[in-house]
Amino acid sequence: MSVKELGMVFFKSAGITAAIMVLFYRSFWAGILFPIIWMLVFRQTKRASQEAARIKLQEEFLHGIGVLNSSLQAGLSMENAWKEVEKETRLLYGTSSEFYLELKEMNQRVVHNMPIEKLFLEFAYRCRLEDIIQFAELLEFGKRSGSNWKRIIDVTVSQMTEQQEAKQQIEVMVAEKKMEQQVMNVMPLGLLAFLQFSAWDYMDVLYHNWFGVICMTIFLAGYVVALLLSQRILKVKL
Repeated sequence: MSVKELGMVFFKSAGITAAIMVLFYRSFWAGILFPIIWMLVFRQTKRASQEAARIKLQEEFLHGIGVLNSSLQAGLSMENAWKEVEKETRLLYGTSSEFYLELKEMNQRVVHNMPIEKLFLEFAYRCRLEDIIQFAELLEFGKRSGSNWKRIIDVTVSQMTEQQEAKQQIEVMVAEKKMEQQVMNVMPLGLLAFLQFSAWDYMDVLYHNWFGVICMTIFLAGYVVALLLSQRILKVKL
């Protein structure tokens, strides 16, 4: 994770801890929860960062094989077609793109008589993305078997493009529900904050005594469980 992401984790953890201190316990002693909250926020942020990187690599890959297919249909050799993919990826995604860096290394190794299909298969196994692995295995099989691998690539690219369009449509439909989920997630905190500031004396019974601490801890645990369940329900694996 970058320094910026770590900073965001710290401030987010501090904000959540402060909210718990004020809304659930009215006590600075609740600050002892900060390390636990930091760990949970760190893990969530790390997973989100990895997922974003996976989606970005998938996007770059799909664009790349589209360029590859067009170059092959235009009559370029496999090796020269991959060089075109490298150029287009650099222009569109920049020199810091993970896919571009992999392509650059592969094309450099091809100069030393390394088979491009073997190199791409190695990359596919490293990144562990299902679509990339399937394409790499088809590419390697087509070259090894001597079949009409240009036709195989053409059909495969078309199928993967259709699948990606279907995934994007699903994501659009789920996005609205995720927005509703985010609103519902903050409503309990908003209600509790409203009661805190509009009926301070009415809420006193829930603070600074063992009964209140136990009740608020149960409420907090239930709220966290509800958050996790709502995230799991709307987590669509595409």
